[in-house]
Amino acid sequence: MAAKKAASTQTAAENATIAENGVKNENAVNSTPKEEKGQETANTEATEGAENAEEETFIYIGPTTHTGLIENTIVKGTRESVEKYLKDAIEEIPQIKMLIVPTESLAVNRAKVRQTGTLLNKYYNDVLSLLRKAKEV
Repeated sequence: MAAKKAASTQTAAENATIAENGVKNENAVNSTPKEEKGQETANTEATEGAENAEEETFIYIGPTTHTGLIENTIVKGTRESVEKYLKDAIEEIPQIKMLIVPTESLAVNRAKVRQTGTLLNKYYNDVLSLLRKAKEV
C-alpha cells in the first residue's frame, strides 16, 4: 500500500513538472510579431471609421407606436444620429428617447422595462398611455 502511495505521489510530481514545462514551451512558441497588421477586407475601412465615430447598435424597447416606430427596431449609428433619424417620433412622444438602448445592455434594460418601479418601466407605460389617449381622440 505504501509503495502504491509513493508511486502515485511520484506520478503527481512528474505530471506537475510536465505541465510546467508545457506552459513554458507554449510561451516560447508564440512567434507572431505584435505589430503584425490584420488581414484587410472590403469592410476594413468601414470598421475603422465606425470605431472612430463610436458607432453602436441601438434597439428600441418600447411598444409599437402610431408614428411608425416598431418595438425591437434596431438602428446603427451614434446616439446623436439615431436620435436624429427618429426625430419625428421623439418629438411626438419624448419618452421614446429613453427607450432606445445599446444592444450590449439589452438584457438588463429589458428586465428593467418589465420590473415595476423602474424608470424604464415608467417610460414604457407613459408611451402606452400616450398611445391610448391618441386613439381616443
